Amino acid sequence: MFHRRNRLVRGLLAAGAAVALLASCGSPGSGSEEGRTSITFWSWTSGSQEMVDRFNSTHDDIEVTFELIPAGTAGGYSKMYNAVRAGRAPDVVNVEYPQVPAFVTHNVIQPITSFGVEELRDQYPEWAWNQVALGGDIAALPVNMAPMVLLYRSDLFEEYGLEPPTTWEEFRESAEELRAGHPGSVIATVSNTDAGLVAGLAWQAGAEWFDTSSGAWEVDATDEASRSVADYWDALIADGLVWAEPVFAEKHIADLRQGRSLGMIAAPWMAGNLSRFVPELAGKWGVVPLPAWDTDDPAAGNYGGSTLAVPEGASHPEEAMEFARWVSTSPEAVAAAAPVSTAMPANTELFEAWRTELEAANPYVKGIGLPEVALAAAESVPPSWEWGPDMTEGFASLMDEMSGSIGQPDGLSSALRRWQDDTIEQLRIRGFDVGD
Repeated sequence: MFHRRNRLVRGLLAAGAAVALLASCGSPGSGSEEGRTSITFWSWTSGSQEMVDRFNSTHDDIEVTFELIPAGTAGGYSKMYNAVRAGRAPDVVNVEYPQVPAFVTHNVIQPITSFGVEELRDQYPEWAWNQVALGGDIAALPVNMAPMVLLYRSDLFEEYGLEPPTTWEEFRESAEELRAGHPGSVIATVSNTDAGLVAGLAWQAGAEWFDTSSGAWEVDATDEASRSVADYWDALIADGLVWAEPVFAEKHIADLRQGRSLGMIAAPWMAGNLSRFVPELAGKWGVVPLPAWDTDDPAAGNYGGSTLAVPEGASHPEEAMEFARWVSTSPEAVAAAAPVSTAMPANTELFEAWRTELEAANPYVKGIGLPEVALAAAESVPPSWEWGPDMTEGFASLMDEMSGSIGQPDGLSSALRRWQDDTIEQLRIRGFDVGD
């Protein structure tokens, strides 16, 4: 794997793709106060402030200042790029898995291998560690992961005589049965613009949109696995068995409250959204593994998750790594975040602490087995998935293609074809070595 990743990063660095910089940001500030080294942490994820507060209360030598920034793809990543280029880098930043290769490419984050993190690799699922092990170096520490599961209204399933589906074939059968008995309801609402959701579903099916094993960038979002996923969802949407529309928008929230939409393709963090938008539905949910394509070899995709990285130019990298390691490995960090976040830690040694703290803090997950189902899902995620060299732009492009196609005949399939062609063209324009 490291040999393969060496080729990946050499290809990334050789390309030297230009990065558009937005307006520069202010200095995050660092220094020492009363013998404590002050470091700055930038993030938008729920639970960050609570983890910082717990760390500061339990450490005498480091003071972490938390700065809330926009979500990465909503401006946070641009802010990080600009800060590094301006010589005003914070000490620690959140970076989602899909964006790690681009941050390595453009020297926005520094390798952390020299801080002894290799000794931690067995504490994470293979696929999660592969997301940060690039070019023989470790680029970041995994913090949380998002193995895909199915959240469903267990009360309504029971009332309507439905069984949670174990396969995608059963999912369609259940959707048809629901429509026959309750024409105004659907088994699930799926986002018509969420590129990360589509990527996770393709990942589950065994697709590999990017592959660098040949030494060049191979791009294939129209392989058999991806086509099967796209055709399946195109048919469900065309037949009115699911609704394709913005999730957690006003209509979706109303559909959830009134029992018209009975489920969501989800990850553990999604339970936090439900608890915020429809708190009155606590106790009415169940969770099961994502329906399988192959019951002999069930798998899950990943749908979210992030890392902690140290930017180039950080004033206090050693102290930054002490904080990052604590967040990624300490039960105290899990306990601090649990009351406000349902995100699943990437470190499997924190599972028991997460299960205990989460079920005590959030009525949405109490007694439904979310931690156990999510852990089993995390262990089944295929490890070979790679992300492209600029997934911020890649996701934005796929979202545009999806928004104009979903709901039309062959909508998702055609969106993936156009996106693949555009991605290959853009990589070649930027000087990347792209396979035929």
